[in-house]
Amino acid sequence: MKNNYPIKYAAMPIIEQTGWYPGLHELEREYGIVCYIVSKCYVVGREEKYNMYGNTLCEYKVVFSYGKDNQYGGLSRVEPEFCLMNGRCNNSTNVDKVFDSFEEAKEETEKKNKEILSKELSFIRVDDNFNQNVSLAREKHEEVVNYYQEIESMIEENSTDLVVNDKVKEQSVIFERNNSYKKKDYSLYDMIRLYSDEDFIAYNVSLDDYKKIEEQLKNGQEVDIEGIKRNRLLTSYSDDKKVFVISNNSIEKSCFYIENGSLYYYDRINYFLNAISRDSLVIYTIETYDDVINSYITDAVINEDMPKNEDTEKVFRREIKLR
Repeated sequence: MKNNYPIKYAAMPIIEQTGWYPGLHELEREYGIVCYIVSKCYVVGREEKYNMYGNTLCEYKVVFSYGKDNQYGGLSRVEPEFCLMNGRCNNSTNVDKVFDSFEEAKEETEKKNKEILSKELSFIRVDDNFNQNVSLAREKHEEVVNYYQEIESMIEENSTDLVVNDKVKEQSVIFERNNSYKKKDYSLYDMIRLYSDEDFIAYNVSLDDYKKIEEQLKNGQEVDIEGIKRNRLLTSYSDDKKVFVISNNSIEKSCFYIENGSLYYYDRINYFLNAISRDSLVIYTIETYDDVINSYITDAVINEDMPKNEDTEKVFRREIKLR
């Protein structure tokens, strides 16, 4: 995967307009947390703090899998974004707890939502309408929580590609040119970015086969590629700078392609699979078709004519509409 940060669950704050406050010239919108829901997140940092009693307090920097889309007003898939100047994550949220399971995070959100309701009730003035106002506040809070719990279910359903505590795959690649093999400490996604303007083929191989090639290189042996089972994964042509992503069941039918860091879909296309010259770059990786597609979900360009099928479904599901 392109993003190999630890995946956890956390309580995601939902922020909405809660009222108005006097501004410099007119009333300004006031925003606050109206509830919490469970969401998977990328953990991009952790900081330990110590209080005067010697206790350790942990604070985590996380990027939730979905964030507000300012353009369309819904939720869309996001990934960590970092500032090139200082290396800090631009879109992270601070949380005090992360969890390994949905159920543990659910307990935390229920606790936080009760605290929000208790705070709201504490501001209700005791008068003849007190009981009625308390009932109205409870109903409003329950309505908000129920609505966002539906969103919570959609987020969970649409982020199955993010696996909690998943082991990170080997991100180096082995590449071959003119029967000369080298291991490079670049990820496949670095290679796509650096070599998209020349002809290359990338093959998916098993971890065992990858280690076999690695061992042969380490021992100075001739690489026996004939004994390696490989599946064509990517094909790039320097003529148009497109990197075609190939699945076993889509050859000469339909495919995704990567161009300038974005993912596009062609309904019908011919890959010209035999058009690669002998001196073209050949890359061996243990990344799979699903790994590549999942890595570009947030950068996918959705075409209105794009058919809905097994391959495109995850791209369509990256958007969640709000009321």
